[in-house]
Amino acid sequence: MNDTQMSLPWWSGRKVAAGRGLKYVMGPITVRMFRGDDVWWLWTARDLGDEIPAAHAQVEPLDQMPEEAAAERFVFSASPGRLQIRPLLADRAVVFRAYQSVFVPPGEEATLFLSSPVWISLDLGEPARSLREMPVQQMSDTWFGPSTREGELCYAARTSARSHLDDVPRRAHRAVTPVKVRNEASSLLPIEKLSLPAPLLSVYGDADWSLWTEEVHLTRSADSDMASLRVVPGPSRCAPHAERLSGPRTQPGRGGLVRAFSDLFG
Repeated sequence: MNDTQMSLPWWSGRKVAAGRGLKYVMGPITVRMFRGDDVWWLWTARDLGDEIPAAHAQVEPLDQMPEEAAAERFVFSASPGRLQIRPLLADRAVVFRAYQSVFVPPGEEATLFLSSPVWISLDLGEPARSLREMPVQQMSDTWFGPSTREGELCYAARTSARSHLDDVPRRAHRAVTPVKVRNEASSLLPIEKLSLPAPLLSVYGDADWSLWTEEVHLTRSADSDMASLRVVPGPSRCAPHAERLSGPRTQPGRGGLVRAFSDLFG
C-alpha cells in the first residue's frame, strides 16, 4: 500500500496484497478487512456513544491480522486483490423530524438541506462484487402514513432542516440532499416530518470528501399530504463536479406523487 493509495478518498478502490488489510473509520463505524490467499476476513464495530466522531474518514493499512476472534470469513478459490467500500443510500425512505417547526406559506418555496447516514457496500475484485451492505449508523424504524393500514415502513432521523448551505456540516458518513419545497396550495404547509425517498437517490462524492445526492423537488399543489416529486438528474448545484459513486436502488413509479408531509395526515 503506497502513499498515493492512502491519500485517496475513502470510497476509492485500493489494491491489497495477501497478508495485508485495511482499516476504515467512517463516523461511528469501524471496518477492518484482511486478505489471505483464498479468504477475506471482516470485523465491524460501532461507536454507540452520544458523541459520534464525524469530521473525516480515515483509512489505515493493516500489516498484521487482528487477533479478535469475532470475524466473518469469505472464501474464494483465489482471493480478489482489489477492495472498495462504496457509499449508497438507505434501502427505505428516511423520515426526518425537524427539531424546530418549519412552515412554508402559500405561494412560497424554500430549500432545506437534509443529511442522511449512508450505507456502505463492501466490494471486491474487478469487476466488483458486493460482499455485504450495512448501515454506517443504525436508524430506528418508523411508520409513515395516515393509518396503520396505509403508509410504509421507513427509517427515522432528526434534522435541523438548515436552509443555508454554509450552515450545513460536512460529515464523512452522511450524504446531504437539497430539498426544494414549493407550496402551491392555498393553505400553510407545516413540515414537522418530511419523508425523503432515499432508494430513488444516487450518492456523489466531492473533492473535499463530502457526500451529496441529487436535488429533490417536492411541490404541493393541493391541500393534502401528497406532493409531486422530481429528482433532478446529476449532481447537486452545491457540488457540481462531484463524482457519482452509486446509483439509485429503485426507479420512481408512474404519476410522480408521493406522501411527503406528515402534519397533513387526517
